[in-house]
Amino acid sequence: MSVRTFTAAQLDVSPFNVRKDRRAIESLAGLEASILRVGLILPLAVHPMKGSKKHGVFDGGRRFRAIRNLIARGDLPADWPIDASVREIESEAQLLEISSAAGLLHVDLLPWEVMEGLRRATRRGATPEEIAEVTGQTITWVRQHLRLAELAEPIFAAYVEGKITNDQARAFAATEDHKLQLAAWDAFGHLPSWDRTVAKIHLLMKVGDREDQRLLRFVGEQEFRAAGGVFELDLFADAAEHRGHVVQPGLLRELVEAKLEGVRDSLRKRSGRTDLRFAPEYPQARHGGIDRDLELVPLVETAPADAQRLAFLRDELVELEFQFERVADPQATAAAVELADCRAEIRAIEERAAIALPAGEIYATLLIEQSGALEVRWWWASHAAKRAAETPAPERLVSAGPIGTPSPTTIALAVDAGRGSVNQQQAAYAAKTEHALTADGVEIVRAVRREMLRAALVGEYGCGIGHDYLIWGLLRRELTQRDHRAIGARGLAWSDDAPPAQLMPVIQSALQETPAHRAWVAQLDQLRAHPAIAGADEVEAFAAFRDETAEWKELAAAALAAIALTRTANLDGYRLKIHDHLMWEMGLDDDEALRDLWEPTEGFIALLPRAKRQELADPHLDEATRRKLPGLKAAETIAPVTRALKRVCWVHPALQFEFTDTRPIAGELAEAELTEEAA
Repeated sequence: MSVRTFTAAQLDVSPFNVRKDRRAIESLAGLEASILRVGLILPLAVHPMKGSKKHGVFDGGRRFRAIRNLIARGDLPADWPIDASVREIESEAQLLEISSAAGLLHVDLLPWEVMEGLRRATRRGATPEEIAEVTGQTITWVRQHLRLAELAEPIFAAYVEGKITNDQARAFAATEDHKLQLAAWDAFGHLPSWDRTVAKIHLLMKVGDREDQRLLRFVGEQEFRAAGGVFELDLFADAAEHRGHVVQPGLLRELVEAKLEGVRDSLRKRSGRTDLRFAPEYPQARHGGIDRDLELVPLVETAPADAQRLAFLRDELVELEFQFERVADPQATAAAVELADCRAEIRAIEERAAIALPAGEIYATLLIEQSGALEVRWWWASHAAKRAAETPAPERLVSAGPIGTPSPTTIALAVDAGRGSVNQQQAAYAAKTEHALTADGVEIVRAVRREMLRAALVGEYGCGIGHDYLIWGLLRRELTQRDHRAIGARGLAWSDDAPPAQLMPVIQSALQETPAHRAWVAQLDQLRAHPAIAGADEVEAFAAFRDETAEWKELAAAALAAIALTRTANLDGYRLKIHDHLMWEMGLDDDEALRDLWEPTEGFIALLPRAKRQELADPHLDEATRRKLPGLKAAETIAPVTRALKRVCWVHPALQFEFTDTRPIAGELAEAELTEEAA
């Protein structure tokens, strides 16, 4: 590159100069006055023009035009010296790259001018990588600007004319499919002005569509692509969002149905019910909501070796997920492969475990969650079907011969039965026949026998057994759908503070987004699979509990305590000091520890009004987002606020715990006791 002096007659504006905005080209009065007063401060950048003796100005076109205007008016002589740096250019593409790079240094260069310059460079052979290197921009920045430059013509024209914003243009450029862009553009034009949002454009183009994303996660992106499907990522989405557009939704739904049919076949085989039917929705209660009384949890019979391996793999999965979430580039590490292998082996073991369903009319529901996981639940076909399965046919008391002794049953059906019920009548008849006991006598015997058991459990040898029996009985009662009369003890009382039935799906969705819920469900699944809980015979199940280690029993007790918890919050009227103290005792006494159990999600942030969102996020926003936020629609503020709060160690105040260190108080009490003893 060399610097030479030219006259105006030796120069012309290069056809490769990226500036095209007429308003900028023609508004030269200020620039002309500056040149006339102080001269040309910065030299022009020129190149030899093919087929001409002139040099073309590819950077400094406005300055050159201003000089020509001054010469035409006679304010400058025709031979006024013009300094210019001469570049020898290898190709037209390189020239456009340099012109675009130079244009980026000018604050008054419009974005669409840069885009057009980059597009012209690529059409002359420059690659995005080469453009990124020359302009000093990232490859993502270059690809985004090229995508915007390639917008369908009417959309790009509207962008140039300022009829749509930069964010709206980026939304249309989420896909390179012009047909889809134009269809969305046509619908967009018929919307009222208040509804012309970025979110609406994404909705029209099905970019980031929740339904498609849900089904894609279920099938697996890799499997979808292997089947010939195309998932086009939105170039303008944050890396964490993985937002995009499913190009072949029909193929995706075919793959979903094929995978679901495979699951149905597997469940029919595992349950031994070749005629097992499936329903698309949960049963509805008479007054709205899910009829939870019809749900049943079947016994899953896993081979002992498989059960042992499954417990190991689930522990391993927790550790692998912990490692996976804390590496800079998870996909590039061995953790990704190990995690996939671990999950695959867990699925394989679970899919070969037998499912023991009680006799009766039963169906299953298969629902794909937003995370892509498949939820399988089992239901009685009706209340009549449930009653028929749970209530044995009454024994006929008529006989041609002497009445024999009733055969013992595995479950004491008269326990907890209603007074005067068929089961109690049969038990009373047997007691009278065998022992000549009246109905009052039976009640007395039952009470005395319980008193004997109570005294034994609190006696010299019974405390440890009583501890195990309490934990085992309550936990088995909570985690299985078996007839609980066989346990021989009362269960936990249910709280009257249950959420309204219509809110349950929303609450369940919010829970499923939390790491705490995933850890809790995984732990319950392990407990349910244990012989102490899953075993059919109560005596054998209790023996399995007794044979376990002290550590495992502590886990079972902790799970039972967790089941018994009431719902509280760090809010007036819902705050309990004992819950705060529990978290302190467990060492979870700061927000950093709580973030392992919960993190901000868009669903949670959407619960908050716009003003509160901005108030909470303001200390953690970068300056650009802080300036941009007030101009966004309320719904559009959810994503940037969530991203800002995810980047820092933030926990919503209503989820926090107020910690009080009780150790100083305990120390003072101990010291006082020692002083008293010494005295």
